[in-house]
Amino acid sequence: MKNRFLKNLFSLKSLISLILIALCILLLLFEGCKPVRDYQKKEGLVFGTIYHITYDAEQPLDSVIEAALRSVDESLSLFNDHSTLVRLNNGDTVDVDELYTEVFSVGQSVNSATEGCFDMTVAPLVNLYGFGTEGRMQDTCGLAVKVDSIRQFVGMDKCTLGSENGKMWLEGGVKLDAAAIAKGFGCDVVAKALSDNGCNDYCVEIGGEVVVRGLSPRGDKWRIGVNKPEEDTTCMNAEIEKVMELTDCAMATSGNYRNFYEVDKTKVGHTVDPRTGKLAKTDMLSATIIADRCIVADAWATACMVAGVRQATEWMMNHQELSAFFIYEENGEMKTITITKGKKE
Repeated sequence: MKNRFLKNLFSLKSLISLILIALCILLLLFEGCKPVRDYQKKEGLVFGTIYHITYDAEQPLDSVIEAALRSVDESLSLFNDHSTLVRLNNGDTVDVDELYTEVFSVGQSVNSATEGCFDMTVAPLVNLYGFGTEGRMQDTCGLAVKVDSIRQFVGMDKCTLGSENGKMWLEGGVKLDAAAIAKGFGCDVVAKALSDNGCNDYCVEIGGEVVVRGLSPRGDKWRIGVNKPEEDTTCMNAEIEKVMELTDCAMATSGNYRNFYEVDKTKVGHTVDPRTGKLAKTDMLSATIIADRCIVADAWATACMVAGVRQATEWMMNHQELSAFFIYEENGEMKTITITKGKKE
């Protein structure tokens, strides 16, 4: 009787085990065979670069996306003669532009937090180095003298955005350049437009800056690659150094390995150190920042490129609302560091 009881007990346990194993196999099969959801996609050219937008919606929202991108261009473009930025730089008084005021406010905040490493008043320096509206430098003759003459007009502390009776104007005689954060801010504006139209799952990418929400078409987090910082102005070399799995956040990357040219055997990169007026040359090869908003991530990424890995790491340790992935050079070798919530990984 006892042996029969034990035999039945073991048989029951075996049956339960087999059932559990079968369930596990089914779950694994289900997980591996999740259907790819049919998301909407849109891509095109904006702000001098390419954008890709993937989102979950029953109908295409092309007009919504285009309107959002157009609003940013009309506010912040240096190449649109009628933009708010250009008109304010020309000394005009214009109607209050909420997009512009938000960018100006974030610019001031990050400028203060980074001790001037991020500065929107670099417009004349950006033009001097050939990344603005006046074309590339033809030679470096007299460059140092030109830089010194321009530096007196650089510094966020030298300008004020005045506002009264629905009008706004820029005081201080400076000229602003929003190129360092326009792509990131554009991602934010498009993301908000998608959310306002009922989208809960999307990835907005403009020139490498990204905002992600919800789930990807695979039903999991969005996978965003960070390129290895190898010099390539053609953008054909897209080897991935690290893949980020993200949702409900923004990511921006800054580096000089794509946007540069050579003159008089000198490499001219697009990152300028506002504190000196010279081109930023540090050990930082690529700075990737993750934040709640892409405009913030974009501004901080630029500042980290200017400052170098030591100062940038210190900032990230003290700003736990930000995460970072830095690629830098040490003794001729490429190294990386990841910082999340104030801790190195």
